[in-house]
Amino acid sequence: MMRSQRVEIRFPATHAGFAQAFTRLRAALDAEQLDGTARYNTELVFEEITANIVCHGAADGREVDVRVTLEPRPDWIVLTFEDDGVAFDPRGRSDPAPARSLEEAKIGGFGLMLVRHAASSLDYLRTTERRNRLTVKLPRSGQKPADIGSND
Repeated sequence: MMRSQRVEIRFPATHAGFAQAFTRLRAALDAEQLDGTARYNTELVFEEITANIVCHGAADGREVDVRVTLEPRPDWIVLTFEDDGVAFDPRGRSDPAPARSLEEAKIGGFGLMLVRHAASSLDYLRTTERRNRLTVKLPRSGQKPADIGSND
């Protein structure tokens, strides 16, 4: 079996930068032997986290620099998101309260909840270089995170 390669994708936090980065992510995932659930979850996490950086990461209209590293491992896919935008630790955000009715339901605000559901772990660090670093570990197989041990 061919050894999986670590891939780094660097792009500006713009809609065009996101689109190009997503194309590169998909090409990298094409080289992996992932089941449908693992691939879907990897793309979902990438899309949700980078969309949040694009929409909320810039302060004062400044362009944010984003780096995403895809690191395939035997049992895991590890995505590391790094940006020089506004400090944001998603681990401290609670899930939105469920709507009591369809009329009360709102659109949006569920991305981090989806990421937490798909991921086995989320680790955040605000680096000394004033960059956000979020590492998301996803099961490589379609097993639910609770079904897999924490050993790499």
